Amino acid sequence: MKICFLGSEAHYSQLVKKALIDAKYELTDNPDQADLLVVAAHGAKISPELLTATKFGGLNIHPSLLPKYRGATPVPHTILNGDTLSGVTIIKMNNVIDAGPIVAQRQAPVNHDDTAADLLLRLFSLGAESLIEILPDYLAGKITLKPQPEASPTPYCHRFTKQDGFIAWKEFKGGVDDKRIRAFYPWPGIWTKLPNGKILKLLPAGRVQLEGKQPISWQQFLAGYKHLM
Repeated sequence: MKICFLGSEAHYSQLVKKALIDAKYELTDNPDQADLLVVAAHGAKISPELLTATKFGGLNIHPSLLPKYRGATPVPHTILNGDTLSGVTIIKMNNVIDAGPIVAQRQAPVNHDDTAADLLLRLFSLGAESLIEILPDYLAGKITLKPQPEASPTPYCHRFTKQDGFIAWKEFKGGVDDKRIRAFYPWPGIWTKLPNGKILKLLPAGRVQLEGKQPISWQQFLAGYKHLM
């Protein structure tokens, strides 16, 4: 029994790989030699040929309660929308992104101060734990898969660009929703341009970072730049 893990180098993605190693599953880097694919934040579509080439198909760990928040950025959208409940879903992958039948699903609360980084780490940790729990039964054919509805109740969550985090200085002075700051941290970040052209980043927990400087509190920033407000 060989498993091919496909994921990003991000710590939250690698939690899944580590869980497989700790559980003594044999991993291979070659999908052609694998009996099963396990995907976590891979960032690229898996070809249908690859899914059908493996005996047990491919399992994807997705950080939302599918069918909600299909796509590349479910966690930021969860925070942006003010959800108080999230979770992780393990699906058997098919030809439609994040629309495969559900193998397992576990809920998790969204904390009032969660950033996208915080919630991603917690959900993928939960996903790794859930994967190890269900794998024996999945491989033995003991799990009844639950089909997803064709349509998602939420819009597709596209990838962000750096420009998505930009706020014009005039809008910035009117105040920025804390949910937006937390949802866009660490990528793409919320940022604006001061009248002098310098970039100012808004960070969680009431901090800001001026271009070329260390992060400081909002009060410290005002002490030196109140004339711009």
